[in-house]
Amino acid sequence: MARDTARPRVLLTGFGPFPGVPENPSGWLAEALAARGAPNYDVHGHVLPTEWEALAALTPHLHESLQPHVMIHFGVSPGANGLRIERTAHNRAEPRADACGVKPASNTIVSDGAARLETGLPVTALAAHLRAQGHAARASRSCGRYLCNFLYYRSLERTEREGGDALFVHVPLTRAQGGQLSQEALLEAAQETVTFVLDAAQIPRPREVARATAMGEVRQ
Repeated sequence: MARDTARPRVLLTGFGPFPGVPENPSGWLAEALAARGAPNYDVHGHVLPTEWEALAALTPHLHESLQPHVMIHFGVSPGANGLRIERTAHNRAEPRADACGVKPASNTIVSDGAARLETGLPVTALAAHLRAQGHAARASRSCGRYLCNFLYYRSLERTEREGGDALFVHVPLTRAQGGQLSQEALLEAAQETVTFVLDAAQIPRPREVARATAMGEVRQ
């Protein structure tokens, strides 16, 4: 995966289909947002497989190959009416079958990891901002125990070690899928989320990254 070391790197992810959700809007969102990009940022989008083993292997690969300064993960919550901004990931994996019918090898994500990890991003403020912009949104303390939580925990664990920021956002189904939001409204809310997070995240500004690169301070 090509990296631009002169600009802060942003990883946007969504998921592919899984049992009960043959079309996952989070995957489409990640690709659409990455295609839009963000001024002065190096934005990468990736649709992740909803498979325990594949996700366990791919997540550290993405972290190491891209070394993102900020990660925004999207996943779908079929019963949601709006965006659910997740504050916490738990070190637990529910014995629930993935898209291949496989269950997790362990009910613990990291054997010696903390019971829960929290993002340093202003979750409550983001939810309030979205509501002020006319988007249904709320802060949440439970990312579940499925693959969304697995990904979030692994990303928050990385930020604990390496720095940077990570956030998980659950989105509803689109109107075409039986939800309450049009595809356009969902994209607008997700774009507003990305803009807010990039403003709030503790990441070096573009000039700082360029200066650090010139001085050999950015890891390659």
